[in-house]
Amino acid sequence: MRYIFLMILLLSSYSTLAFQVKPMVAELESSGSQSQQTIRISNPSDSSLTIEISAFDLLIASNGDETLKANEEDFLIIPMTTIIPSGKSQSVIVRYIGEPILENSKAYRVAIDQVSVDLEKAGQSGVGMSVSFRTLFNVVPKGAEAKLLIKNKRQVDTETWNVLLENTGNKYIRLSQAQWLIKGDDQELLLEGAELSKALTGKILLPKSSREVSIKIPTKFNAASSDLEVNF
Repeated sequence: MRYIFLMILLLSSYSTLAFQVKPMVAELESSGSQSQQTIRISNPSDSSLTIEISAFDLLIASNGDETLKANEEDFLIIPMTTIIPSGKSQSVIVRYIGEPILENSKAYRVAIDQVSVDLEKAGQSGVGMSVSFRTLFNVVPKGAEAKLLIKNKRQVDTETWNVLLENTGNKYIRLSQAQWLIKGDDQELLLEGAELSKALTGKILLPKSSREVSIKIPTKFNAASSDLEVNF
């Protein structure tokens, strides 16, 4: 039991000292001055940190499964690899250089990965760990708009609905940033912010796509007899 406690303490301490990334979400235009974003990586730990940055296309299936496909062509990243000393920060420039004329917004994950350390080669004992961040970058054409349709909703259990959503517009929707209004039997419930994010499984709906999400709803609301509005 003592060893389990020590391992939990080690992981907690490591988590506290892990590097930090800002912003985690960004929206870019496909050309011009707004096609660039600066990421700030901070290293509050007591040792230097080696970081690698890479970009991936983000694909989301109708069941919500995410697929990442490496994409080295759509972004210019400076620097792609960097060493950040203890207590210091590093700015990384991420510039979209892909197709300048887009019909629909495109979603990407920009990965910030700590390079794993081989502790045996370093002459140390312990557990080698690495931390990764997956930021969300959306490249949006000017004038793009999202159009959300609620295709279906059904009761899964006493406190869970499955909701089938479709975005017929050409801009992504961050579902967790919307307002979900449930109306039924002279009662209303508004879910938004942290409460909505906690209750909702799916966080993003890409343009020209559909997906089913799950959401926790109090027992007093039934999917068949309640109305649902999603405003963003």
